[in-house]
Amino acid sequence: MTFLTRLAALICALIITASQPVFAAESENVDTGKVLAQLVSSHDTALPGATIDVALRTVLDDKWHTYWRNPGDSGEPVQLTWSLPEGASAGDIVWPLPMAIATGPIVNYGFEGAPLFPVPITLPEDAVIGSFVTIEADAYYLVCYDICIPEQATLSLEVFIGEPALDERWNNLITLAKTRAPKPGNISGDIYQQDKNVLIDLQNLPEGDFREAFFFSYDQGIVLPAAPQELDKTDTGITLETTGDFWWDAPKSETLDGVLRFEQNGRAVGEVVRLNLAQGFPARVDNIKPAQPLNMVALLGAMGGALLGGLILNLMPCVFPVISIKALSLTKTAHDNPKTVRAQGWFYTAGVMVTFMVLTVILLIIKAAGQEIGWGFQLQSPIIVGALALLLFAIGLNLLGIFEIGTGLQNAGSGVASMGGASGAFFTGALAVVVATPCTAPLMAGAIGYALAQNALVTIVIFVALAIGFALPFLLLSYAPKLLTRLPKPGPWMVRFKEFLAFPMLLAAVWLVWVLSLQAGDLGVGKILIAMVLLAFGIWALKGSRRFTKAVATLSIFGALIVPFTLSTTATSMPIAQSDTIEAWSPARITELNAQGKNVFVDFTAAWCVTCKVNERLVLDTQATKDLFADTNTVKMIADWTNKNDAIAQELARHGRSGVPLYLVYRADNNAVNPQILPQVLSQSVLRDALMGN
Repeated sequence: MTFLTRLAALICALIITASQPVFAAESENVDTGKVLAQLVSSHDTALPGATIDVALRTVLDDKWHTYWRNPGDSGEPVQLTWSLPEGASAGDIVWPLPMAIATGPIVNYGFEGAPLFPVPITLPEDAVIGSFVTIEADAYYLVCYDICIPEQATLSLEVFIGEPALDERWNNLITLAKTRAPKPGNISGDIYQQDKNVLIDLQNLPEGDFREAFFFSYDQGIVLPAAPQELDKTDTGITLETTGDFWWDAPKSETLDGVLRFEQNGRAVGEVVRLNLAQGFPARVDNIKPAQPLNMVALLGAMGGALLGGLILNLMPCVFPVISIKALSLTKTAHDNPKTVRAQGWFYTAGVMVTFMVLTVILLIIKAAGQEIGWGFQLQSPIIVGALALLLFAIGLNLLGIFEIGTGLQNAGSGVASMGGASGAFFTGALAVVVATPCTAPLMAGAIGYALAQNALVTIVIFVALAIGFALPFLLLSYAPKLLTRLPKPGPWMVRFKEFLAFPMLLAAVWLVWVLSLQAGDLGVGKILIAMVLLAFGIWALKGSRRFTKAVATLSIFGALIVPFTLSTTATSMPIAQSDTIEAWSPARITELNAQGKNVFVDFTAAWCVTCKVNERLVLDTQATKDLFADTNTVKMIADWTNKNDAIAQELARHGRSGVPLYLVYRADNNAVNPQILPQVLSQSVLRDALMGN
């Protein structure tokens, strides 16, 4: 047919159509039991090849519901099977905004009321003007309330081919449904998975109320429908944290689509979102978590744990060098006036309390700034590690009698722990706290983890309890004259004992230099060793009487003190020797290994963590443990927190901890969501029982 012929036919048809009555393009209502179903069309008449909207209109009985494309925990989506004339085609359903429908312990995604399901239908190009095109659909829907009933209806309508004419009634309804249906917008986001948890991080949000925001995944298995979606606000949007489902056992795509439901101007709306699959939980998750609700029982328990943890912390190896100095100080004053001894006890307590409070304030400031924090966090800074190494080196020189601090400098605190009197007691307490931070005592880890999840006041209260526990032994001792009189009387032996105590200090300095080598590399070690030489030279030069010599000494000491501030992190973490039985920590890898029937033991550690090193020396690195791992088909994973690592900090917080060590066991034959947490002080029997499921 030529163009002129077609044009003439079209003109004739239009003339004929103009004389035709208006057709209401809709099917008969079909009552299938709980649903009244009907096909409706946006057009009464349409030209050949035009695309019109035909919608399945359903009116559900009160409280009954049908299902979205992803039905959630159970159910089946609404389905349409089209019977169209040759040359016609149907597009996809424009799904309405779903709602989460809880039924007992499960949650379905679906619709109540009178949902409309528009579908674009393209008419045949060769449809004859003046004829009818029959559009037929078999509609299937599972409708549920207290029971579920599968219902279906065969629906049919006819569209007249001719001059386009809208059916105002249905067109308005269909247009409204299409307008309100979720569509792609500007929201962008990432989705993370860690163990059974899934985090959906969303940015570029439109204006709206997101307090009840909910993400509906297009596909099943992405998130557990019945799991709550906990919302947190971020600087750039919101995050939803929920529980993952079976899809994560073997992720098959890099993007995931779904609908974010929220409110806008008092009405529920939705936007289609494409999420990028990202690796590892982002660090900020922990920071945006709301504080745990205050529970007095939990608070008292945390305070008790902090108090006992502080007491036990005195026995941990990292505190030993300083505690021994305090013991020497008590020996010196044991036979003095009791008032003097008690005063020293209180000054020591004051040093502990003030230092704990300074650390607490710093923790709170960092927390408020949105950074990951934890016990011992300051040792993740090469500057702090370098300065502390220099300080312990200087104390060691002082204990060896290389130099004596003048009275004026004493008051400035330079003599720190080795000084006598009130200042010495105060700074011994302060130094004991600083060097105690690489250690974690039993009971205190959980208490600190709880404290950091609470508001500032609760955090301070728990840290005060920890400080009291830490200071209590020496304070009580200062009030126990009978015990003090049993100490040996001062004499020449004390000089030798003081010199001996220099070596634990020097060993501690060497250990810190080793930690620095893992943080700042060879250059950092070189810098701090030069600083030690400068410090020693400056102290030696101070003995000179000439003004020039003292000036050189001052410059040398000043130069040494400046060096730590030039240190920076260059290494990412401790090198981990990968093998079949040792790997770097990876949440995704844990799932893989469990699926392979292997147990996983995760060691959260740090080079500066003394408790970690003791456990490694006494338990983890022994042949017995290696044999145990081999016998129980266990892979050891190492999460190194020597340097700042937000993912590790987040994982620690997820298990209620703020520092290392943390030991987790994921048994392959245990389907529990959460791993077994082992105590901070490990033993072979504890490890064996955990891996063998005893």
